[in-house]
Amino acid sequence: MASEKTDCKKHRWIPLLGIDKNKAFPTSLFTCLKCGDLKVGIETIKISRFRLDMGNLPIKSVSTIGITEPLATDHTASGIIVSMTAGENLVFGDVVYFKSDGKCWKADATNGGTAFPAMGMAIASITAENAGDILLHGTARDDTWNWTTVGVVLYLSKTAGGITQTQPAVQNDVIQVVGIATNADRIYFNPSADYLTHA
Repeated sequence: MASEKTDCKKHRWIPLLGIDKNKAFPTSLFTCLKCGDLKVGIETIKISRFRLDMGNLPIKSVSTIGITEPLATDHTASGIIVSMTAGENLVFGDVVYFKSDGKCWKADATNGGTAFPAMGMAIASITAENAGDILLHGTARDDTWNWTTVGVVLYLSKTAGGITQTQPAVQNDVIQVVGIATNADRIYFNPSADYLTHA
């Protein structure tokens, strides 16, 4: 009978790489060469056949099997959801990155030199220094969204925490895919850990 893997006695972390002007550089997401666990900021994500934990707590899934789509009501989400601490005030739909302090901050595509890849989305209002729900992968609905084309690729916006249908096009802008529009007011949220900086 298979058994759940045990923790490493000592993790050997290596950073996953991003691409900036055709050069690879380390991101804030790490993996352990020995056991395959992931680390975001100071939080460790444990992955096995039996469970998925972050910071020694089980990662929540709103839907019991799979991901719910379509979502029936405004400001709802389904998928892999974790509880994390906000570094600043967040509202539903704010796209965030995980800073080295282990907190969530609004991501934006303005400056490739200081950017971190967006890795989550707030799915509730969270005040700074408090914990709240962050969607890592799944579906979300916000009735104020107005995507013009179903199936269009969505990018990290130059507005902090925002999403746009238009690829950022100014020099040094970050180009990161964060999902796909599944309806005028719904998205499949699946942020890529890789991004490019506009030449």
